[in-house]
Amino acid sequence: MTRFDSRKISQHKSYTIKELSDLVGMSEKTCLRWIEQGLATVSGSHKPILILGNEVKKFIRNKNSGVKIKLKRHEFYCFKCKQPRRAKRGSISVSGNTKGGLCSVCNGKMSKTIHPIKKDYKIRSTPIQMSIFNSI
Repeated sequence: MTRFDSRKISQHKSYTIKELSDLVGMSEKTCLRWIEQGLATVSGSHKPILILGNEVKKFIRNKNSGVKIKLKRHEFYCFKCKQPRRAKRGSISVSGNTKGGLCSVCNGKMSKTIHPIKKDYKIRSTPIQMSIFNSI
């Protein structure tokens, strides 16, 4: 799901479908789908269909709010299932700040971003001071 930037939209202006699609950078069919999904239009406008800027901002804000999915340490996001799942054993690979693997349910591609602070590599044990053992 793509995140749309609502900062380009003025909330005090009304837009046609063509203007809105050019402004946000999407197709006109996407605008029509949004109207079917509940984007409010100006009542009484048939052709061209007018959409208030503040209604578009609210709609985009609601649409963008449900995009992020929190993953547990052992989970990856499966692109086929569109759900957090565990990876098959032996299929995990690391490249840069992303981990990839195969889904244990549908065998689809999976991915996970590794944040530099939370890299889950093995923690090395602290070195033992040899002076403790040498004093005996």
